[in-house]
Amino acid sequence: MQEIQELTDEQKLMIAIGRDEHVFKQFFLRNFVVLKDYAFSIVRDDLQAEDIASEVLWRTWNLGDRFIEVKSISAYLYRATKNSCLNQLRNKVIQYEPVSSHKDNLIDDLSPETLLLSNERMQEIEGAINQLSPKTKEAFLLVKDYQLTYKEAGESMGISPKTVDRHIQLALKKLYFLLKEKK
Repeated sequence: MQEIQELTDEQKLMIAIGRDEHVFKQFFLRNFVVLKDYAFSIVRDDLQAEDIASEVLWRTWNLGDRFIEVKSISAYLYRATKNSCLNQLRNKVIQYEPVSSHKDNLIDDLSPETLLLSNERMQEIEGAINQLSPKTKEAFLLVKDYQLTYKEAGESMGISPKTVDRHIQLALKKLYFLLKEKK
């Protein structure tokens, strides 16, 4: 089995600070198959595994200068991939039935009304996240969007993992009440 290829400090700087797309593309291509195979071992769906691997690598690019702070690229990528897989399974996004059995529902699910409602709900969620205090918002996004561990998020923010945990608790509580009001 192949393994994640670590980057040199120079390559990390070229991606994080220099935003060198060529270096990132090489990094992406070298590690995509490894992450896809790892994701497949969890979700057992080839297309979903490809999506997860691509998304994890794309989030890595979006870390920007915070990418420098990642100590172990392989540990970060494996953890992010595992978390993405588990989130997909938990949210029941992965369907184990053939798509053909859902083809009538797919057309209904993509109706303009459904798309509009889902877009409106996403705007409500984003608005609620924007109402969080800056530190709480940062902790929430690092943990939930970038799927960093509390320890990694704490290191990035210069605070303890316990403080990150407290920020996440506050964020979830506030988001729950803000979004509950809008229902």
